[in-house]
Amino acid sequence: MNELNHLFDNRLFSVLPIIIIIASMIFGKILWIFLDVLNRRAQMKHYMIVFGTRLELIKMYPVIKECQNHAKKIKLTIVNTGQQKEMVDLLLSEWGIKPHYDLNVMKQKQSLTELNINLMSGLEPIMKIENPDLVVVHGDTTTAFIASLVAFYQQKKIAHVEAGLRTNDKHAPYTADVNRQMIDRVADYYFVPTQKNKENLEKEGIYSKIEITGNTGIDTLNFHDLKRTITNDQRQIMVTTYQREWNDEKSKRICAVLVKIAKENPEVVIKYPEPLNPKGRKMVERLLSDQENIFLTKPLNHLEFQKEMMNSFLVITDSSGVQEEVSDYKVPVLVVRDGTGEETLYKNIVSLLEDQAQYETMGVTDAGAGKAAKRIVDHLLQEV
Repeated sequence: MNELNHLFDNRLFSVLPIIIIIASMIFGKILWIFLDVLNRRAQMKHYMIVFGTRLELIKMYPVIKECQNHAKKIKLTIVNTGQQKEMVDLLLSEWGIKPHYDLNVMKQKQSLTELNINLMSGLEPIMKIENPDLVVVHGDTTTAFIASLVAFYQQKKIAHVEAGLRTNDKHAPYTADVNRQMIDRVADYYFVPTQKNKENLEKEGIYSKIEITGNTGIDTLNFHDLKRTITNDQRQIMVTTYQREWNDEKSKRICAVLVKIAKENPEVVIKYPEPLNPKGRKMVERLLSDQENIFLTKPLNHLEFQKEMMNSFLVITDSSGVQEEVSDYKVPVLVVRDGTGEETLYKNIVSLLEDQAQYETMGVTDAGAGKAAKRIVDHLLQEV
């Protein structure tokens, strides 16, 4: 028995160095992998994309997808403030996007001041916890403005997608032009759709870090590759409203014009997705439901909405975002503001129905070729 134990001890002693070598190699490999992961994470860029409205998500969707295409280089944090909860939730579900944070800031009868306070108190702790290298915002919304302001307070780099647009009227559309200008005062990187937008920034003393990229909304449209499904001689007018606060007088004017156009042009089909606002929905149903060639539909998801716009002869909206979305389809758009008169709207619609030359002129756009998101992310990877 002693001899067997001795033999076993000798054999164990003889293979022990080999065991130690193998264990060292395995441990070394594990340690190398661990350190490599740490190193890669240290070298990754951390971008935070903040949105809260339907249009912001539509415009940021291709930027999100492009960042995800660089998952080895970019850590992406997605924040939804919930400024337009119902409309944004429809798109998030449709596109399979899961934000890391959902603030749900909208409250009933909330003032802009209260919204700003809720946005700031919600976004500040997130930016402190996540500590991103860059915060990316889009356009002219309250979400975009407050996110850029909080990022500025946290001394974070800020990228403004669709910078440089100006109406030069601080009241029309209300808060939008002011929001854009205030974002551009604190931003570090400016991604503009057109040369004109670049010139607007230069007039305000901003000369560096401006990139002409085209419109990211065109990137989103290109994902769908939609085709027209009705003949060109069929005339469909698409009507849609996205008011933050429902405006009775403006809505009554729109409805009165639609009824008049429908009665005078029975061959024209008018489609109107019912407003999400309950008050607005009741008013639209009361004023329009009796007209045979006006069709009130359920709220449409993004793809359904794009198909209807592509098939339209004309789009009537109160949203500059819809104006941009439909531009790639070469379909004229009439944007109705609070000050747009009933007679003006009526004359503009009649003119487009009767004047082919004006109709074709209004369908011209320079929105870009659908590569804006790639240009934006490629530039940011070089800068931040």
